[in-house]
Amino acid sequence: MKFLKSALLLLSFCGIIPAATIAAEDISQNDPALHLIHALGCKGCHSIHGEGGSLAPDLTQIGSRLTAGQIQIHLIAPAETRTRGFMPSYSSLSKDELQLISNYLYNLR
Repeated sequence: MKFLKSALLLLSFCGIIPAATIAAEDISQNDPALHLIHALGCKGCHSIHGEGGSLAPDLTQIGSRLTAGQIQIHLIAPAETRTRGFMPSYSSLSKDELQLISNYLYNLR
């Protein structure tokens, strides 16, 4: 975790990740899904409620477009569900972690 924080700080100083992404880490301590989203660096590219990056789609209302199951499929096999762009696969996450993230994102409507 210490390495991840150092890497995020470095990317922030280089302008690759907005500083707000790192500052929002305090909020994530109260919500396990947000904690996981921050730890994985999702907000380096995506924004949620105005915080995060702009390289990838805003996830604030993703639950109005996709079901929790569809979101989970995007997390596991993004190359198969997207025609352009890049998103890493999170297939190495546990089933509980995937469900936690997909349910959180689905409830963003």
